[in-house]
Amino acid sequence: MKRFDQSAAATVWRRIRRTVADPEQIGRLVTRNAGLKLLSLFIAFGLWFFVNFGERDTEESLRVPLELRNIPAHLAITSPRMDFVDLRLSGPRALLGRIDRGRLSVGLDLSGVRAGPAVFRVDVESINLPRGVKTLRINPSQVTLELERVGRKTVPVHLRVGGTLPPDLEVVGTEVAPETVEVSGPASDIAEVAAANTEPLDLAHALPGTLERELWLEPAGEYLAFSANRVAVQVRIAETLVTREVKGVAVEVRNATDLVQVKPDRIRVTLRGPKSVVGEPTLTLGLAYVDAAGLAAGTHSLLPHLDVPEGVEVVAVDPPRVNLVLSVRKGGGRGRR
Repeated sequence: MKRFDQSAAATVWRRIRRTVADPEQIGRLVTRNAGLKLLSLFIAFGLWFFVNFGERDTEESLRVPLELRNIPAHLAITSPRMDFVDLRLSGPRALLGRIDRGRLSVGLDLSGVRAGPAVFRVDVESINLPRGVKTLRINPSQVTLELERVGRKTVPVHLRVGGTLPPDLEVVGTEVAPETVEVSGPASDIAEVAAANTEPLDLAHALPGTLERELWLEPAGEYLAFSANRVAVQVRIAETLVTREVKGVAVEVRNATDLVQVKPDRIRVTLRGPKSVVGEPTLTLGLAYVDAAGLAAGTHSLLPHLDVPEGVEVVAVDPPRVNLVLSVRKGGGRGRR
């Protein structure tokens, strides 16, 4: 048996010497099944890399959202908000790379808490981490919250106006729907809220008429909320009203068939209306008159009629009445004016 082993070894040795002495044979050994050999080499390298690097423990820092769960409906948090906690993790690089950071969170259960300060320990067990990943450090390891009873009250909605109206225009009326909203939040903050303010409504380029908009309500505070976020508003815009006194307005007589005489034949009229209308010079023409239709001869005390444009108000007439004297022409004829 030993002789056979020695003979086989000698044969193998002779083949190796012939191969080394023959470069062409070495080349054929290297290039034979080159693709398969290259694939095997890549597989071996990948296994080596995974074992030596993928499974090697490393450390990584993460910022994880802090979720407050089961907050009692009658309580509100008044302490400064803490939205994140910092984690220091340790584990194989491959496992750390598989952590879904978008779904990772730290939860605090607030069920059963009462008004006042409350301290919560950040529980490592609430963090959903892959098996094999360890939490080395949590910062902060505990969270202190201040809780206060929730209050509610109804406040009016206040329309805020921004910008300057064009000249000779003014706001003549506003409507807001709803007119009131309910504000809720910590009772101490609720006491300071007198109204819900809208975002400013810019009137710099407004025109006469009704302006309709939907406006957001401005936040009243970090921990306060309104029952509605937006309101509908209507703003009525008109020309600025001015008062004008017109002196020496002639009193006309209409429908006269006899001789007539008006005493006084001129009056003073005070008008109020849009500046563009009341300020017109032609406004005095045909402004005042009395109607003689159906009146008999004699003296009549009449109220002057005033023809004024729409939107113009007669404030005063001086004197308020005039005397209309009707007389028949001599010879029985009836005259016309």
